[in-house]
Amino acid sequence: MGERPIKNSKTSVIITTYNDADYLRRSIPSVINQTLKPQEIIIIDDGSDNNSSKLLTNSFAEKTDIPIIYHKKENGGPSSARNAGIGLASGEFILFLDSDDELLTNSIEWRQKILESLGDNYASVYCGRIERINNKKNNKIEIIEREGSLDVSLVGRKNGVPGQITNHLFRKYILLEVKGYNEHLKFNEDFELIMRIAKKWKFRGVNEAGFIHHIRDDSWSKIDHRAAYDGVEDFLNIAHSNKLMPMKEIHKRRKENRLSLSRKLLTNKTSWKEAIPFIDEAFDIIGPRNLKEFTLFFLNKILKRF
Repeated sequence: MGERPIKNSKTSVIITTYNDADYLRRSIPSVINQTLKPQEIIIIDDGSDNNSSKLLTNSFAEKTDIPIIYHKKENGGPSSARNAGIGLASGEFILFLDSDDELLTNSIEWRQKILESLGDNYASVYCGRIERINNKKNNKIEIIEREGSLDVSLVGRKNGVPGQITNHLFRKYILLEVKGYNEHLKFNEDFELIMRIAKKWKFRGVNEAGFIHHIRDDSWSKIDHRAAYDGVEDFLNIAHSNKLMPMKEIHKRRKENRLSLSRKLLTNKTSWKEAIPFIDEAFDIIGPRNLKEFTLFFLNKILKRF
């Protein structure tokens, strides 16, 4: 059993995992060792190929009085897994944690205390984070403190509102009222959820780190950049249809998405010509605005001659 007595908590922690059971050795203890114990820990296994996650979860459950619930489902992606966790949660508040991240020891306590002090029209208290690269270098990602209605144009922006869901502690009833995640989205699904919530409810941002986000040097090299581009476009189409953002911001993000993909294509000797139409589209949406963009604009004109 745990050494310290369990305090009352109203927070359910949902950890999603898929073929990465070893990371649970870090994430689960970070929740168990909180200064304010969670009401429960819910592990959603999104169709892993083996039972390693179940075995690890059971081993931790034997060592703590905190209820730990393991649920395995068919693979459906992160949004589907998180929705399954919301459906199982009994806490008043919900905190999502990726399996390869870890909470700082007082993360639940201070965030729950603040959210409890706010009215029910506040959906979330969000925080900063620490980024740890290859388990060595730490970068503290601070946020600008804000309170009240959310400017959705700031979601996911530098010095804006964190788009990563682990930054947020949510009221469960609000997640249920908006029907959770859109399971059709594969990218920016956190952004879309936050923006839907922001239509009706308020947020509070506190410039204090709440968790450690682990980053590996090779993580970006494994991303299918074409799939990422298509995923962001899907998100922007939904944002347009449901009026989640001003059109000016949607156009800005469409331009950025095209420029991001074009830069990836330009670094590849076999695909640089494929970048040309994306650069054209980007500057058709919004013309070049700075030296870097003007350089790319004129480079594109040169590339068309080959």
